[in-house]
Parts: sequence; structure tokens; C-alpha cells
Amino acid sequence: MAPARPHRGGHEGAEDGVVFETSRSATGERCGLAFTSTEALVSRLGPDQPWVALPIGALRHLLGETGISVVAVDPYIPAETP
Repeated sequence: MAPARPHRGGHEGAEDGVVFETSRSATGERCGLAFTSTEALVSRLGPDQPWVALPIGALRHLLGETGISVVAVDPYIPAETP
């Protein structure tokens, strides 16, 4: 499972799709996020986080097309401070 949100095509003829959520690694590199279960995703990002299910290879390929070569699986995500 990968956190993602719907994306509407910006103009007539543009296709709708999804935008994958990304984060930064400890070294500051942009990375994709993936989770091995819905429980893991919800425990880290909350029940309102939209997501899509796809094979990790497909996620790596899609993110790779945008220059992202790292995917963090079941990453630790610190709670936001108010």
C-alpha cells in the first residue's frame, strides 16, 4: 500500500490520476513510502490517509520516472506537533 491522493486533470482532455506521498530520508533524499499492511499505514498516517494498493515494483517504477529511487517500507513517521 502506498499513501496517495487523487489528482484531477488540470484541463480538458487531461487524465485524472493519483499523486504519491513522498518524504525525506535521514540523509535528506526524497523517497517514496510503502506499507506492508493497511494496519501499518493507518497506525503511522491515520485513518483518513488515502492510499492505493500496487506491487512495490510498480511503485518503484512510477516514482523512478520522477527521479525518486528510494522507497521506504513501513517507515517510522514521527507524530506532528501542534
